[in-house]
Amino acid sequence: MGLTNFKIKSATIGKRHHDGRGLYLILSARGLGKWTMRYMINRKAKEIGLGRYPELSPADARKKHFEARILIAEGKDPLTERRKAEAQIKREALTRFSDVAKSYIEEHSPKWTSKKHAHDWESTLRRLAYPVLDQKPLAQLATEDVIRVLKPIWYCKRETARKLQGRIQMIFSYAKAGKLYVGENPAMWKDHLCHYFPVLSGPHHVKHHRSLHYGLLPGFFAQLIQLDTIGSKALQYTILTAARTSEVRYVKRDEIDFKKMLWNVPAERMKTRKPHKVPLSHQAAELIDGIMAAHNYPFLFHGINPEKPLSNMAMLSLLKKRYKDVDTTVHGFRSTFRTWASDMTEYNDSIMEFALAHQLDKRVEGAYNRTELVEKRRPLMQDWADYAHGYTASQTTIVH
Repeated sequence: MGLTNFKIKSATIGKRHHDGRGLYLILSARGLGKWTMRYMINRKAKEIGLGRYPELSPADARKKHFEARILIAEGKDPLTERRKAEAQIKREALTRFSDVAKSYIEEHSPKWTSKKHAHDWESTLRRLAYPVLDQKPLAQLATEDVIRVLKPIWYCKRETARKLQGRIQMIFSYAKAGKLYVGENPAMWKDHLCHYFPVLSGPHHVKHHRSLHYGLLPGFFAQLIQLDTIGSKALQYTILTAARTSEVRYVKRDEIDFKKMLWNVPAERMKTRKPHKVPLSHQAAELIDGIMAAHNYPFLFHGINPEKPLSNMAMLSLLKKRYKDVDTTVHGFRSTFRTWASDMTEYNDSIMEFALAHQLDKRVEGAYNRTELVEKRRPLMQDWADYAHGYTASQTTIVH
């Protein structure tokens, strides 16, 4: 029969008292002692402490003993498993939300086409999430903590709040995958946070990039051509191809196919992560041909260091310094192109969207063959280049 509290009261101090199957109690004083368990694993004798008596009763000690025996039956060493658990607890106590967020950004940012995207992630989290979520270990965070982050900005900065919620949700999912967080994702929107934050009705104005009205483009483009710099040529090419800054900066010679009059943009530079073919207008091809003849550097639009690409801010800086009266961003010229195509041409909307390399509905995208789309887009891009170069003296000059 095993040990009982009555037997323990009269047990010899300093002696090991066996409860059965390797469970022992060693008394250090009357009514005080510790439980230990002896076992064999991998042909080695080991001993592990289970807890102190009387804090751990005989019944509780047997429960712990039983759990340890299950581990042994599974081929696991209870002592090793305990050390792993202690290390996990220590790691959880030291790990903060910002630690995991920084790891997430570091791991995922190489896949993002824009450095600004990574900067926006880090900046938003640092300003709005870290001050609240870093107040306790990551493992202890709950829904109410996420609500504390979002509530102050939900009604006044709705777009920022929704982006922040999505980013926090992804970071918690990342933490769960890495076994740094256990339980339901506290930032999950569907069937969770959606009940705390109402989706507001009424007009919601999304902030778009500033863009130049297409009626003013030919006048601006004529003056841009007069400026013989790499930044100007990069901006000309960006406008003629309706491309993004991140796609243009890294253009290399082997991406240009003069025979087929195509610019082959690799998938890693595209927002959709799909390779993109851009039909080259005669003007765009002539521009590129001239740049190729002028230098032999790795990137056609090179930076101050010829071995590196043009700075991410070079074209925007050019607009701000040389064309102060032009109220647009570099990205805004894509809107200029799209509005011109809608107002001034009869091309299909899907063709226009493909020209901008936008992600389309799968049914729409599947209805087109990419080879056909290149040829369908070719006259559109030529018409756009002709329009940009169609400046006449009668048109209004917009810059000085």
